Amino acid sequence: MTEEPPPTARDLVRRRSRSYVRDETGRHHHIGAAPELQPLLGEDGSEYVTTSDVQLASRTVAQLEQQRDRVGREMAAAAEDLRFEDAARLRDDLSRIVVELARRG
Repeated sequence: MTEEPPPTARDLVRRRSRSYVRDETGRHHHIGAAPELQPLLGEDGSEYVTTSDVQLASRTVAQLEQQRDRVGREMAAAAEDLRFEDAARLRDDLSRIVVELARRG
């Protein structure tokens, strides 16, 4: 009588009946919140952003509301100083924050 070899890890994984789906908590970093400034590489070099998807998802609603107010003030100041490109970038950041707040209800 020959003994059947033990199953390999791959065989065990293939026989799984359920797939694991974790709860959506809005956080993507297991060690804490996303950094305040995150580098973004572009054709002109790198710049720091504060409204990437990961950063916004890791913030609380109160933090998002504070950031929305701050970015709105910065946008108004940039437009008043005739820095229209900066104001447009801040307008885009503001719209990302508003969309995240709306997503959370």
